[in-house]
Amino acid sequence: MADDFFRSLLEDHARIEARLKQLDQASAALGRLPGDAAALEIVADTLGFFATEGARHEAHEEETLFPRLQSLPEFRQILSALQFQHKMTAAEGRALAACVQGFAPGSERELRQLAYRFAEMHRGHAIAEERALFPLAASRLAPEVQSEMLREMSQRAQTPNCSR
Repeated sequence: MADDFFRSLLEDHARIEARLKQLDQASAALGRLPGDAAALEIVADTLGFFATEGARHEAHEEETLFPRLQSLPEFRQILSALQFQHKMTAAEGRALAACVQGFAPGSERELRQLAYRFAEMHRGHAIAEERALFPLAASRLAPEVQSEMLREMSQRAQTPNCSR
């Protein structure tokens, strides 16, 4: 883990993006070879990653970062939008998981569409955080607060299978 709270979140985003690329490739493979068991397994593994590592990352934001920004007026709108995005990506993940669970020949197109939306929602969310929230928050939160946040993050990272 990095020695900086925001750098750690950016590293999480890089791992998330790597998983999203695997999801893109797997869903494309299903378009070329319907019912590809290996591709379906990658989609399921990706959803498993988001249920554990993704949930831990979201907890870093929702339980550690957002509460420290909530009282600052310049953060109210973006925090509201980001919390809404968390709910929307979770709903999209559930829809994708249901599609994988009930996968049958002929549902490749639906799975590709759900996977695409899931990935793009996560990417848009990461862009908003990386370009707007993180830089502003890093400039507004005192170094000792950021150190405390990093400690919380480290404690959460030691908790196996953290999920919200």
